Amino acid sequence: MQNIRPYHFAQCRLAGFGSFYQAVVAADGIVCFDFEDSIQADEPGATVALKQAQRRRVRQLLLRPGLDGQRLAVRINAPDTAHYAADLAALRGLPALHAVFVPKTQHPAELRRVLRELPVPVCHLIAVVETRAGFAALPELLALPDPRLSLVAFGHCDYNLSLGHFPFYHHDSEPYWQWLAELDAHLHCAGKQLLNSPVLRLADAPLFQAVLDRLRTHRSATGQITLCLSQTLACAAPPALVLAAAAGRPGPEGAWQLRHRFEQARQPGRAFAVDAGRRLISPHEYEAARARPA
Repeated sequence: MQNIRPYHFAQCRLAGFGSFYQAVVAADGIVCFDFEDSIQADEPGATVALKQAQRRRVRQLLLRPGLDGQRLAVRINAPDTAHYAADLAALRGLPALHAVFVPKTQHPAELRRVLRELPVPVCHLIAVVETRAGFAALPELLALPDPRLSLVAFGHCDYNLSLGHFPFYHHDSEPYWQWLAELDAHLHCAGKQLLNSPVLRLADAPLFQAVLDRLRTHRSATGQITLCLSQTLACAAPPALVLAAAAGRPGPEGAWQLRHRFEQARQPGRAFAVDAGRRLISPHEYEAARARPA
């Protein structure tokens, strides 16, 4: 069974970063930082300020001596957004990175533009496929010949939103794995590799292990996006066939319940919420819930 490398999306905290970085590296992981969806506020002006503060913190961390750029990655905003130019400016002067993620990729021209304009060398430019249009464009995206385009990530929350679903299909549902099987088939034929979408139940170790076990059955699978250190360390552990127990795991909830849970748990300055059971609620699912009648 193939190894699954963790791509750990980290909060940008200066204190304790050295020990955290070493733990992720010891698990053969990549430390990733976000400039995109997780950095947003309710007001556009506040979002601009939050993103600029995030860029400053990330630069401060990534310019520290002793870090290996091949263990670091950044997700920028899409090229057609108002935030893209500032993201590229923030990358200027950084050491060569393992990867830059390009979200909501829907057309080869977007990847060609980023490859042309990126001010820092990268081993991988990772297209994130997470919309209906992105799935439809897969043959064109995967036909691009640049060797830096060997990895593709799946973003299932945006994909649920683009298809108009609520409740969302997550890793404990068959529609999720049908989507992944379709993506895997395209990637395997094109000789590309897959990074799996993050598991949002941060404290559900049996579910995460079951996701890893099932992910290893996909021929293109090479990485798992992780959101907490326990998930990252689980990727480094020897494979073990563990069934995720359904007992005690919440079933589908209504739009009102999800909206209430998000609003109660969300902290200022964060786009997402993490409830008392360490279940992460994405802003995409909250947006889908708000569109439903109470």
